[in-house]
Order: sequence, then C-alpha cells, then structure tokens
Amino acid sequence: MIWLVAGTKDARVIAGKLLAKGAGRILVSTATEYGGKLFNDERIEVIDKKLEFEDMKLLIDGKGVDVIVDASHPYAVNVSNNVMKAAEDLNIKYFRFERKMLDYEGAKRFSSLDKIVRYIGDTYKNENILSTLGSNNLEDIKSVSDGNNLYIRILPTVSSVEKAEKLGFMAGKIIAVQGPFSKNLNKVILEDYNIKVLITKESGETGGEAEKIEACLEAGTEILVLERPEISYVNCFDDVDELVGNVLGI
Repeated sequence: MIWLVAGTKDARVIAGKLLAKGAGRILVSTATEYGGKLFNDERIEVIDKKLEFEDMKLLIDGKGVDVIVDASHPYAVNVSNNVMKAAEDLNIKYFRFERKMLDYEGAKRFSSLDKIVRYIGDTYKNENILSTLGSNNLEDIKSVSDGNNLYIRILPTVSSVEKAEKLGFMAGKIIAVQGPFSKNLNKVILEDYNIKVLITKESGETGGEAEKIEACLEAGTEILVLERPEISYVNCFDDVDELVGNVLGI
C-alpha cells in the first residue's frame, strides 16, 4: 500500500493522479480532522491525527505500507525527518514532493521567526501588520502586537479561531478564510486593512503564494519571508507527474 503523508494542497493532486494511474487504494495521513475531510474518495483511507515516530512505524507494519510519498508541508521538519527515518528503518521506498521555489525579489528574507519579530519591533510602531503564517505560529508571532496592530489570516476552523482567541487575539484582528486567494483578493485585503507589512513563508509557487507576493508589490506592502528549512531529502521531485511515474514505476 502507498502511504501519502499530506500537508499541502499538492497532496490532493498527487492522490488524484495516483488513483487515476491505477494505484488502487491508498492511505492518507493528515495532522488535523479538517485536512482529512478534504480527501473524500472511497479509495482513500484517511488517518487524521498527528503521528509520532513510533506511531509511523506501527502504521507501516499494520497497514502493509511498502511505499511512502511525503507531501507534508515544507516547514514540517519533524514530520519529514521521522518519515524518512521510519522508511529507512523498515527498508521501504520513500519519495518526497517539494514545491518549486518562487522568486522573492524585493522581499526581506529571515532564517527564523524570532528575527522577523525583532525586525518588526525595531522598525515599525503603530502600523498594521498581517501574518499569513497560519495558526501554528500564533504564539511566536503574538509579541508583534505589542507595538503594532497585528492581524492574522488563519483557516476558518473552530480549532484555529479558538486558539487565536485563547491567545488574546480580538475578533477584529482575525481574518478567518480558506485560500488559496487571487491576487485581487489579496490586494483588497491589504488595502482595506491598510497593511504595511506582510509576513509569509517561503512555501513555493503553488498554493497562492505567487498571487500573495504580486499583491504586496502592487499595494506597496513590505514582504517579510520566513525562509524554508533545509532538509536533505532523498528521491525528491518538484513535478507531480514525474513523482507519480516514479512511485508507480511507469
């Protein structure tokens, strides 16, 4: 059985192409119930919870997994490292899908979120800042609101909104919407909220990142990019069709 580790929009595309090319049933794991609901094909078995290293090894044994396709988020370092280690320990095939990089010309790049927070604190006061890092980084980014008006764009799920509220974010600072977004919609948000600075991840050319950057350039919004972590993947592909062909041996 093929185990697809999902964490991005790309995973749904990969799953569809695997099935279309005759993969049979596949196993998909997501970290959240919301992510699991995005896979609604009867040929897909979904596990919607976070898996630790030992959980992964038990899953591989219990489900008869012989191939792993890692389409987890580029910033899910622990997930990818654990999946690669489990594949190596159990001597099964591992393939990685990694999005192509965008040209972030004109943006300021940072190797850590702490550096972004310090830069904003040193540079801006009483300005409107928009974080598009999602709900996982809310605790790390919250201190930006001490000297500025911090808005956060997160998924419109109960868990995400509740987490934001528990951390003290007021409803007026929460933009809970499902992407990806067009350039025009991004630009409307930037202009209506008078956003001076946008914080984003170096996620790659799919998932609406290009449209976000283009909107910032047109609106005159400064772009702060959290650089993608460097991981030494094996069998890494940035083209879905090429990945699927290698996974299925066709």
